[in-house]
Amino acid sequence: MIRVFVDGASNPNKENSSVGVLIIEDGKQTQIGKKLDGFHENHQTEYFAFLYALELLLKDHKNDQLVLCHSDSKMLVDAVNKRFTSNDKYKELLSRSLELVSRFSDFHIKWVPEKNNKGAHQLAKNALYSNKKSQ
Repeated sequence: MIRVFVDGASNPNKENSSVGVLIIEDGKQTQIGKKLDGFHENHQTEYFAFLYALELLLKDHKNDQLVLCHSDSKMLVDAVNKRFTSNDKYKELLSRSLELVSRFSDFHIKWVPEKNNKGAHQLAKNALYSNKKSQ
């Protein structure tokens, strides 16, 4: 089983955004913090973190394994699980997310409280305040 934790961060004052992805497989961790181009509001960054994690897993051909993804964004988790969002702003992001999720044989996304998502949160925050494009 692969466990994935995702989180997005944004800073309207500095007009920047970032994502954090923590992947745990066979006791090994892959930690990624990536600064995004420009500013995106927080819900968008949650989608971007989720999409980035899916793309990483697909690139590494992990789509035939059991994947359990964790996010502290109820909006994201509910939209993916219900396969629906009423907010036009997120319909394209949800559509892309569902298209990528459909490539996995056994994929689940679950909401976790912020206190259980500290790894991805810290990666996103570190990237947000870093001078580098990505870490």
